[in-house]
Amino acid sequence: MKIQNIKKIILGPRQLTFDFESNARQEQNLIVSCIIEQFETHGQVILDKFITHVKEQCDLNEFDALQYIFWSAHELKIHFRVDGKDIVPFKAKRILLKSPEKCVEIITNKVVEISIFQEVIHFYQKLSLGANHNNFFDQYDFACSLLSNLKNWEISLKSFRPIAQRPFYPGSKEINEHLQSLKIMLTRQDSYSIIYTCYNNKEEIVTIADDVENLSTFYPRQVKFWELLIKSIEKFGSNLTEIKKNSEVFSDFNQLTQILASPSPYNLITKADKLLKTVQNYNDLIVQRLTKAHRMKAISKTNSMIKKLVNLFDYHNSDQNLRNKYLYALRSAKKQLQYTKNIKQIDLLLCDTEDMVDDFVEEIIKTDI
Repeated sequence: MKIQNIKKIILGPRQLTFDFESNARQEQNLIVSCIIEQFETHGQVILDKFITHVKEQCDLNEFDALQYIFWSAHELKIHFRVDGKDIVPFKAKRILLKSPEKCVEIITNKVVEISIFQEVIHFYQKLSLGANHNNFFDQYDFACSLLSNLKNWEISLKSFRPIAQRPFYPGSKEINEHLQSLKIMLTRQDSYSIIYTCYNNKEEIVTIADDVENLSTFYPRQVKFWELLIKSIEKFGSNLTEIKKNSEVFSDFNQLTQILASPSPYNLITKADKLLKTVQNYNDLIVQRLTKAHRMKAISKTNSMIKKLVNLFDYHNSDQNLRNKYLYALRSAKKQLQYTKNIKQIDLLLCDTEDMVDDFVEEIIKTDI
């Protein structure tokens, strides 16, 4: 804002003329309506930003817009606010002359009934949302605190939604419902509307607060464990026949699947962690036993292939160098089987070995011809 425009502002009551009544009054009313609209939409109106907005939307110059705002403040239709305190127009002008960049807010004078205001304060503090603000005397400050919580909840829920929509992740239904409710609650963001919104939606706000608290613990801190749980249960499924042979472990497995399917598993994470370790340890023993048995079968098949190849060498009276080359490759494959870590790797190595032997046999027969 330009200093010369601030200096020209007329304070106190104005001299009314017919021309003013017919033209300027309409423009001033338009300014007040615009302030109320902005206040309801954003919960905050900053003077210098509003002046820019009005100049664009209402085709008013900066001085006229400022003058109408100051006359409206004098008539108590609106109020100026600096550093959390309401100030009179005279003080607002003095502050702007000294620091034109100073953040001067504009608020409306619509207030909530004292009894309702006090009830919402009590409710707010009972939720522990106002733990650091034990004494609220100003409705605007209080509404700003309420508004901040509602917006923070909205931001948090939106951040959780993408992963919550995946299979087996909790909270998707609640997140969508709460976001819809918050969208309605935040339709009007002025202090009067926000306080009444919280007054009329106390039960729903309690539910949202509880769910946001649970989700805010689960998704940033426990989601990695949950991902591990999903993958582990899927992995245990391949050994379910063996797991069923141990009734205690099978019972733990069933409890894990129930926790995974729970719409609200947030208080069950510690229990799930303990159950998962039990089932995982037993599954590891199963995997070790099955892997060992599978490895022995693969080694036996490899020995058979070596024997088959030796017989083929003898039958075709193959060159010693060729014998050594091919048998070395097979014995190396057999040795690798001793160190494979899982059944899949064993099968892959055995398949490659079988293909290699087929190539050797073809080469032996071709060489003999």
